[in-house]
Amino acid sequence: MTYKQIFLILICLLTTMSAFAEDNRDKVEVLVVEENVAIFSAEGYASNKKEAILNAIKSVMYRLLYDGVEDFNDGSPIVASGHGTNLWLKNFFDGEMPAYKNLVGGIELVDMDKSPSGEVHCKTNVIVRYTQLLQQATAQGVTGGNKYSQKNTSRPQTAKSGKKSFL
Repeated sequence: MTYKQIFLILICLLTTMSAFAEDNRDKVEVLVVEENVAIFSAEGYASNKKEAILNAIKSVMYRLLYDGVEDFNDGSPIVASGHGTNLWLKNFFDGEMPAYKNLVGGIELVDMDKSPSGEVHCKTNVIVRYTQLLQQATAQGVTGGNKYSQKNTSRPQTAKSGKKSFL
């Protein structure tokens, strides 16, 4: 074998291994849905603890709005496609008082450590006032007529951590 062939084989192996490596930066799971709130687990990464926690919260909100979360509203996003230019959405995460902060009912810090890259890594449970979020999204006209339905949401009665309720 030539060096070029060995190099190509190594590149293929490394690419394959990195494709299978799990990156939890965007992993969001619904834990509990009760009344007007839902609790989601999420992870955050940043150079400091405060930013890591904020990134975990933003990850939950972003996934709810644009990507959907499995077992919540059939995994469908709240925002219909084509509404990215909406002023409410443009200012949702930015500004002096971003809208997402009013929709978070609380945060539970589950774990904090350093990632292999040296960043602060946190695992959190984020309480979201989802009915308020849905009402605001509908009022802003970004849902595209999509209606949230509780029948489309798996409603775990206990959290995956074994707790009866976070509330």
